[in-house]
Amino acid sequence: MISKNFFDSLETIAMERGLTIEDVLSKVETAISVSSRNAGYSGDIKTEWDFEKKKIKVLEYKYVVDEIDSNGPPRGQILLEEAIKIKPKVKVGSEIKTEINLNSFSRKAASIFKQSLLSGLKELEREYAHEFFYDKVDEVINATVIDYNNGFVMFHIGKNTVATMPDKEGLPGESFNVGEVKKVYITKVEKTTKGPKVYLTRTNREIVKRLFETIIPEIHDGSIEIMGIARDPGDRTKIGVMSLKDNIDPKGACVGQGGLRIKEINRLLNNEKIDIFTWKDNPVDLIAEALLPAQSLSVITNEKKKQATVIVNDDQYSLAIGRKGQNARLAAYAIGWRIDIKKLSEATKEGIEFNYNVKRN
Repeated sequence: MISKNFFDSLETIAMERGLTIEDVLSKVETAISVSSRNAGYSGDIKTEWDFEKKKIKVLEYKYVVDEIDSNGPPRGQILLEEAIKIKPKVKVGSEIKTEINLNSFSRKAASIFKQSLLSGLKELEREYAHEFFYDKVDEVINATVIDYNNGFVMFHIGKNTVATMPDKEGLPGESFNVGEVKKVYITKVEKTTKGPKVYLTRTNREIVKRLFETIIPEIHDGSIEIMGIARDPGDRTKIGVMSLKDNIDPKGACVGQGGLRIKEINRLLNNEKIDIFTWKDNPVDLIAEALLPAQSLSVITNEKKKQATVIVNDDQYSLAIGRKGQNARLAAYAIGWRIDIKKLSEATKEGIEFNYNVKRN
């Protein structure tokens, strides 16, 4: 049942399945114990390894007692009168040790060993996969589409694991073609008897943040910080960034030379538009930046209530509000302020007092 080639294959099994050799050996020992019991050995089975000589010694231990103790060793207790039949001079408290010849096992016992080992290795793979993906919660991974049917997308996400995502967690209008690789965000992982259940999405704000951290080196190394983000999935995102170093333009770094960096993020999000604005400490400048590309004339703030009235030229009003109010809404959400936008003609008619306190970009 155990050959020299078996020893050579253990490290290969561990490497190919991404397991530690120690865990593989543990499952081998369990399989030996199970098959030994099938072969008629009822004692405590222990395994000794000699990798240099490529040998394995399997021993059955029986512990001599005058009365079976349910709190004693889990296996291998033997009454003195039975032990004497095996070893005449034995005493209570002694051990009877017998070496088991694995190669003498029946075909059935050998088959049970194989089944137990394979089952144990699969169990290890499921445990490893759960640990791996549990550590990836709140992170972005690559997922390969393997099927799309009845409103659900099936992804292969590595570690012999398949995850199913409702297409409502995908971006509006995007396709899911078999073999296509998508960036997905892990929100939760549950442990099941069939392996980890991994919950995926492409619609939350965090996936945008993680992509910026991955693709923009200055964000990854902490030179630039993401300060605020708001998103209409599949349509538009607004993201505010601030440089922690005077010599780095945060917006320019995120856009990249020729727009290469931001275009890559656009591509990964099914061509979703992304507005990047520079975060400012001054509320007036911050609100004006957040409303770009619309140009503001004046920002009247109530810092206690975090409310602001923004005055724009009449021809900038539609741009400031955005389609279905999107620009103003995303700007307000990204910076955490309530924003009311007024045309210059309306502000003048209403007698609102204001100063032209916004610098022209």
